[in-house]
Amino acid sequence: MSDTSELEGRILSALDRTELALDGIGPNAEGDGRDGVIEGLKADVTRLQEALRTRDALLQQMRAVNRNLRESNAALRAAHAGGQMQADLLNFALEGELAGLRATREVEKAEIEEVLAMLEPVLKEAG
Repeated sequence: MSDTSELEGRILSALDRTELALDGIGPNAEGDGRDGVIEGLKADVTRLQEALRTRDALLQQMRAVNRNLRESNAALRAAHAGGQMQADLLNFALEGELAGLRATREVEKAEIEEVLAMLEPVLKEAG
């Protein structure tokens, strides 16, 4: 949840920078220069919104996987307490754990892609 809040904060910060950039250009600036800045800023906002949607979908997936894992672990504890450990319950728990690890990997991958996307324009300007 904090990751989503952090990303929302970054989007709001980008929008604030957009406003400052537009104020800096001023109303008397040449149309093409202002239009180019506006288009670039719109592209940035679109990219950040897509990143937020992707992150939210991955977080929802992780929550579902973790919920299933908690349920299977509760069933394992109950089976163990009753003295009847079932192989299919153990298999289900291991599958849940594996799914959780895969979901975590996808979130980390999305975070890396987001960082790379943010660095790309900076590197182009510097290069």
